[in-house]
Amino acid sequence: MIKIGDLAKLSGVTIKAIRFYEKKKLLVPAEVDFYTGYRYYDENNIKRLNEIIYLKKLGFSLKEIAELDEVSIKEKTKQLELNIEKLRQNIAALNLIRKNKKGEFVMNSFTNDTQAIGKWQRVCAVKSKQEFWSKKYKDNEEIFEHFKEIVFLPEGKGYWCFTSWTKGLINVSWGDTPLHYEIEGEYMFITVTDTYDDSDRDIVVYKKVDSKIYSIQELMHRDNIDIPFENDTKTLGLWKSVDYIKLNTQFDPNKNQWNGKLVIDTLSFLPNGEALVSFAKGDAFKTKWSKGVVCFPFEAPVAMHYEIKSILGKNYLNLEWKSGDYIYGGFIQGSFVFEKIS
Repeated sequence: MIKIGDLAKLSGVTIKAIRFYEKKKLLVPAEVDFYTGYRYYDENNIKRLNEIIYLKKLGFSLKEIAELDEVSIKEKTKQLELNIEKLRQNIAALNLIRKNKKGEFVMNSFTNDTQAIGKWQRVCAVKSKQEFWSKKYKDNEEIFEHFKEIVFLPEGKGYWCFTSWTKGLINVSWGDTPLHYEIEGEYMFITVTDTYDDSDRDIVVYKKVDSKIYSIQELMHRDNIDIPFENDTKTLGLWKSVDYIKLNTQFDPNKNQWNGKLVIDTLSFLPNGEALVSFAKGDAFKTKWSKGVVCFPFEAPVAMHYEIKSILGKNYLNLEWKSGDYIYGGFIQGSFVFEKIS
């Protein structure tokens, strides 16, 4: 037998809560001393209290717990399923809210399209559907070249730079105007408009791969970051970001390619294989590095390779930047350049 204070410590609830459960006749002490009024509890009381705590976490009210049976459990399950469906609808609606260039919120209602859900593979980019159906087309490979595959997630969910979708429309991160799509048989035709000249349009054709319901996690590319540490004395110390350069371009210390604010501020390499990454917005995190690579433990972990070069007597570190383009699209757009500070 244990006292009420011990029961409270074991269960993680307050003495006041236990007395309240007793008042509601949800919990009955195993014994109450006639003379002193002290309550005593046994293993059955501990089990019952844990049941009450567990059922409360599942959303049952105390009244429902008191009247609990198989029927009420089924009713609660059904109610939770309805709540989940409502939450999914709300999430789908929220995914369709976006800001335009004027800073205004644009809201669209979601209409499902079961034909769209699943994976699609790029076939070609042409000027019209008729050109595609004629089978005498030449693929404009530059249009949507990075989107070899696209996926329509359920409930209008977005991923990568496809922020959301509804039947016939795809909202994208690079513009205010949604992309229109049509489905004919196993093919999808997406109309893409030039950002600066809306008279210049192409039709990107995709072929259905499957109708699987994917999760965002399944679409992410993950690197192995379980890399044994190999020291590199040239890397040790503090590095300050000075530029961001596009892929296959050279860094020029006298002429920056990136005119905006750099996302990463500094990189600090410690001799024990730890690295400290600080961002321009003020936050920072600790990660690990090894010769030639820095690991970033994002939701999808990536291993970013680096190279050190000496230019005009100064040391610079070129670190490839694996953003969402790499995680979802498998390609790298550019790299950060850091100057050795100390």
